[in-house]
Amino acid sequence: MTSGPERCPHAPRCVPCPLRGLPYRSQLARKRALVQAALASAPALAGVVSEDVVGSRDLFGYRHVAKLAVRARRDGTLRAGVYAPETHRLVDAERCAAQHPALSEVLVAVLEEATRLRIAAYDERRHAGEMRYLVARYGGWRRRVQLVLVTTLHETDRLRELSRRVARRCRVLGGIIHNYNPERGNVVFGPTFATLRPPAALVERIGEIELEVSPGSFLQVNPWTARRIYETALEWAAPEREARALDLYCGVGPLSLALATRAAFVVAVEESPRAIADARRNQRRNRRYNLRFEQGDAAETIARVGATLGAPVDIVTLNPPRKGASAAVLESIATLRPRRIVYISCDPWTLARDLERLAALGFRTARVRPFDMLPQTEHVETVSLLVPEAAAGSVRSERR
Repeated sequence: MTSGPERCPHAPRCVPCPLRGLPYRSQLARKRALVQAALASAPALAGVVSEDVVGSRDLFGYRHVAKLAVRARRDGTLRAGVYAPETHRLVDAERCAAQHPALSEVLVAVLEEATRLRIAAYDERRHAGEMRYLVARYGGWRRRVQLVLVTTLHETDRLRELSRRVARRCRVLGGIIHNYNPERGNVVFGPTFATLRPPAALVERIGEIELEVSPGSFLQVNPWTARRIYETALEWAAPEREARALDLYCGVGPLSLALATRAAFVVAVEESPRAIADARRNQRRNRRYNLRFEQGDAAETIARVGATLGAPVDIVTLNPPRKGASAAVLESIATLRPRRIVYISCDPWTLARDLERLAALGFRTARVRPFDMLPQTEHVETVSLLVPEAAAGSVRSERR
């Protein structure tokens, strides 16, 4: 495998793809070495060896989400891109080769039509202008793009005209949503979403699970790799017919719904009200009735969830943000004494820190498998299996 394509409209200044040009096998080796270095930094994880990285099916065009800031060129035309690391210098990325071609088609059309309508780009220094961000998501199952226009505009007449023009140009376009964000700072979304062109939600399918995702909710950018991660998590969790499972940081519910296909009962916890509303819709969509979604902070909710399950918790899965899980969350998990913990991480260093904390609480890391969610970048996702110290030997024999 190679790291093509030969041409990228934003190369060689493309920020999103720092490993572009490095042979793909070398990229995977580099990511495995990163995970192994993180594990080796924790004395309690001595002897834990990372498996080989599971590669992505697609090396370019894999990214189904684009989140770009909008700025103006000197001639007044609009451009969109990402910030160079540790700067506020915008690097063009509306035609990024890593993102799905349908996203590029829609983003280019929006920028051109917004320029014709004289919708001004936002200027963060002067806190002036109108168009701040473009957020586009591609749903591969229905082959539609969900577009969010983040602006400082109260009135929507020009945005509705913009929506009509872009829809005429792009048959792949699905729903268009306006997000009003007049505040200073670099937080992308404001609190208010309004539908300019229905449907507001995007529907994606990962394996046998259908997921309805509203604007502002998180969904993995590479559906093919996401499916492999959830399949591995389900395999390692190994829920039996009478098992009771707890899924923390559940998002819109992909892993919760997968666990519910095998376990007796699942309780899933998520802090975001928007994501938990999507998760409950996905529960109805997939007709999984042995599942309950709880909205709240993970550490504060675990004790209540233990009472809800009404029996020992057999399995705990967690997929925290980049900062990892707090010590309070890990201590609460340990008090449940699950027979298996499956930890999905997007940062090897916070993962190693948390695995070491769990080791001190009586859980040993039995398996670590990295996944390449974002080819051409340094990013790596990892799935880890932990078991109580007394059960570690049985897991090793199970692998053989």
